[in-house]
Amino acid sequence: MEKKIGLKTFEGVYTPTLLTILGVILYLRLGWIVGNAGFFATLLIILLAHVITFTTALSMSSMLTNIKIGSGGAYAIITRSLGLEMGGAIGVPLYVSQAISVAFYITGFSELWITFFPDHSQLLVGVITWGILSLISLKSAKLAFRIQYVILVAVGLSIISFLTGPNLNTQGVVMQGAFKSAGFWTTFAIFFPAVTGVLTGATMSGDLENPRRSIIKGTLSAILTGLIIYIIVAYWFAHQADQETLVSNTSIIFELASVEILIIAGVMGAVLSSALSTLVSAPRTLAALAENRVVPFHKTLGKINKAGEPINAIILSSIISLLVILAGNLDSLASLLTMFFLTTYGMINLVVFLEQFTGIISYRPSLKMSIFVPIVGSLGCISVMLLINPIFTVVTFAVIAMIYALLKNRNFASPYGDVRGGIFISISEWAAQKSASIPYHPRLWKPSVAVPVEKPEDFKRLTRIIKKLVYPSGRVYYIASHEECPIDHAHDHQIDEVLRPLRDEKIFVQKTTVTSDDFSSVLIPTLQSLKSTYLPPNIILLTISEDPQKRDKLKEMVNRIKPLNLSVGCLWLHPKFGMGNERKINLWLRDKSPNNDLAILCALQLSRNYDAELNLCRVVYDENEKKSTIQDLVDFIDEARLPSNTKVRVYTGRFKELMGQNNADINILGMPHEFSAMTSIIEASPSSILFVASGGLENALI
Repeated sequence: MEKKIGLKTFEGVYTPTLLTILGVILYLRLGWIVGNAGFFATLLIILLAHVITFTTALSMSSMLTNIKIGSGGAYAIITRSLGLEMGGAIGVPLYVSQAISVAFYITGFSELWITFFPDHSQLLVGVITWGILSLISLKSAKLAFRIQYVILVAVGLSIISFLTGPNLNTQGVVMQGAFKSAGFWTTFAIFFPAVTGVLTGATMSGDLENPRRSIIKGTLSAILTGLIIYIIVAYWFAHQADQETLVSNTSIIFELASVEILIIAGVMGAVLSSALSTLVSAPRTLAALAENRVVPFHKTLGKINKAGEPINAIILSSIISLLVILAGNLDSLASLLTMFFLTTYGMINLVVFLEQFTGIISYRPSLKMSIFVPIVGSLGCISVMLLINPIFTVVTFAVIAMIYALLKNRNFASPYGDVRGGIFISISEWAAQKSASIPYHPRLWKPSVAVPVEKPEDFKRLTRIIKKLVYPSGRVYYIASHEECPIDHAHDHQIDEVLRPLRDEKIFVQKTTVTSDDFSSVLIPTLQSLKSTYLPPNIILLTISEDPQKRDKLKEMVNRIKPLNLSVGCLWLHPKFGMGNERKINLWLRDKSPNNDLAILCALQLSRNYDAELNLCRVVYDENEKKSTIQDLVDFIDEARLPSNTKVRVYTGRFKELMGQNNADINILGMPHEFSAMTSIIEASPSSILFVASGGLENALI
């Protein structure tokens, strides 16, 4: 069992977050930004950047007052709202970015080191620094963060040294800049990485004594402290040096200090602190991923030692950072890493927006806020990503989508539940309200087939023709009865198995089981209930049995369904040939039959999905009518937009004899008024038949 380290707010969140914010940008880039943009524009840049990070922190804080966060920080928040797949899709790149960032910080430290000690080897300095930091992180997270107290003091003394240094400005305060070196948004993009470490403390959620309180108080306090320091330092740059010097000399801060060694200690300490805090937090993200079995070798990587440290995750993270250090200059990856951090921040804002948007009662945080807070945070993150590098923005989303697709195939079962279902329910509720206000029109028709079934195995032999009847966007309603309540698990599993082929084709399937020992007595009330739902069935598909008693029941059922104004289909599958080769469909149309529209639409669906030949057939009683009837049907093919290869067949004679002579894999025709006529047609047919009776919902000419 993991042993709680029990870090406090100051050491576990405030200090590492603040030191990550007060990094190289403060010392070596802020002066240039002031010289290029002027103080007023710099102030705007600082405020805009902090709006994004502050809204992200507020969104995170709101979520923390609504959930019990475990280890993993931002990853845990996203997982608990959007599922393990999306959590992993964000968490894996986030972890890699954290691990590689360690190398960037160490490389930055070694570059600064050889500036002051040019005889030293930069690679050797980097490897030695890596070794020391790795040993500290392996020893204890608490030790690592307590070392940062010393660094915090050094940073504080360096700022004091800067504020008490000499004034080299003889031209007045630099309030406005000419943006000669870079435009406003380019300058903004250069500054923004300064504030991308705001979730450093949140990553330590699993090691904090009180994660909810510490992350909220520590993060918000660190952001506000950093904001104040950046504004003060920016103004002091504008006050202490002229514009030309600020632009041309990025190391001007050393000349503006009262004690240069304090600035050296501060800047090197800030970089070192960022490396150390990231080296400690990155393994926590990996361990959280391993705990949820998102990454390979999850048992090994999720192992916790007696001191509560994710020992193997720390070792792997250290190895990754060492390899990056040895690889040399990887500045081209810096923007991509920033993208993954920004994506994480954006997703946290999106999570809060979705939680509020769906209106689910489980979202009731103690820290409530306007929905505009996460909206501003999300849009801000996306905007900054596009400003920094549009190509890397696309690459980032492509990587996330690829990881999501891989994890989706693993069928994770989230133990937390997530908000995705609520999102779709909210969209459905909105759509239901809108569609309910719009009168139904036959143009909206699509096959929505209700299939009453006594046993799951009865449905199995109908699966293929039902799929061909509704694919790709129709719906299927499986209706069954069960004598006992509740339905036993084994029977429910059998139903799921026979429905699986339809669900695998992404067909909408709904099963409805009612408790009754007489299925026929509850079928009509069930259909009445389904008819009043948001997405009701519009066709009832019944099967015609060889058993005379079942045919009598079918006759009674059809008569009882007619008042519901629902279309009815009666399918007779030939006991020997079934659906035959599924290559030929005969559609028999009677002149001015009310069932023609439904028959045409069903034939069209089957011919498309079977890729079958469609024959438009009609019987006339006078040979003289054939020519005009053929022309009428040819015109009808064009008017109804039937497939161009549809053939016209017009015959004279007796219908039953003609149907027997013109064999097809299935015949589709309007349902006779008399049930006995339907029986006699079946007896004369050498192939399967689908009889249809329209409920008036269809129009094949629209």
